[in-house]
Formats: sequence, structure tokens, C-alpha cells
Amino acid sequence: MSRPSRPPASSDARPGFVSPWENGSPVYRRMVLAGSGLFLLGIVLSVVGALTERLPLSWAALAILAVGVLVHLTAQTVRLREAGRRQAEGERGRSR
Repeated sequence: MSRPSRPPASSDARPGFVSPWENGSPVYRRMVLAGSGLFLLGIVLSVVGALTERLPLSWAALAILAVGVLVHLTAQTVRLREAGRRQAEGERGRSR
């Protein structure tokens, strides 16, 4: 049985949608990846610390998780500031 062919998906799935990843700056992308990586590392260390019953490892994992969350939130702040700048530049261009 053959499947019906679908047209290729476009990058603009929804009109008006702006992908933060595609339109984000390199700083934003690096910060998101760093925050996600730290969060993943913290989860892995937390599990290992719990399984081996090593309390210092669990505390270190908690600190790494916290840093990962802070880096990720900082990346969101960077993205919001960049979006505000782009919007302000667009409004200045329209008023001329």
C-alpha cells in the first residue's frame, strides 16, 4: 500500500511565526546550547550521585543545574533585547 505524497513542509508553518533559533544571534544560540548542556550534565550527575549515594556529587549537580538554568534565562533576556532593538529599528524605518 502506498502512502499519499505530501508537499514539502515550508519553514513558515504559521504565518507571522518567527523562529527564535533561525533569527537569533550567535550569542543567543551559544548561550541556549551552553545552558541546555549544563542542565543535562547536572541531571546526569544528580542521577549518578543518587545511585552511588555520594552527597557531594549531588550537591555539585544541583549547583550545575542552577547555573544551567541561569545561563538559559540569560539567553532569553538576550533574545528579548535583540527583538526589541529589531522592532525599534523597524518602527524608525516606517516613520521616515
